Amino acid sequence: MEFAVKKIMGLAVAGAFALGLAGAVIPAVDNAVYAHEHQYEDGSSNEYSHRVKEEQQRHDSAVRSIRHEYRQDGDEKRYQRRMKEEQERHDRAMEDVRHDYDKHASRRHH
Repeated sequence: MEFAVKKIMGLAVAGAFALGLAGAVIPAVDNAVYAHEHQYEDGSSNEYSHRVKEEQQRHDSAVRSIRHEYRQDGDEKRYQRRMKEEQERHDRAMEDVRHDYDKHASRRHH
């Protein structure tokens, strides 16, 4: 009888260790799958890098559009004003991404 109790206790302890080990391994595998699934199509691996790339593409497109319009109408003042406005918009957008990144990084490291 005493041998059976020891055997059952040994099996229970072994089972607890096995569950503990599985509990440690499964989240690590899950995190690797999660990281792989959440890479962006543009090659970015995080939200902030992705936002920077999207904003840069938007800015480049807007600049091309402004230059195209200038070649069509030749209005130098309008061209300069629109380029300045676009650059200011772009700078604000990039500053917003940097601010969000810094805010996120400060929460993560403290």
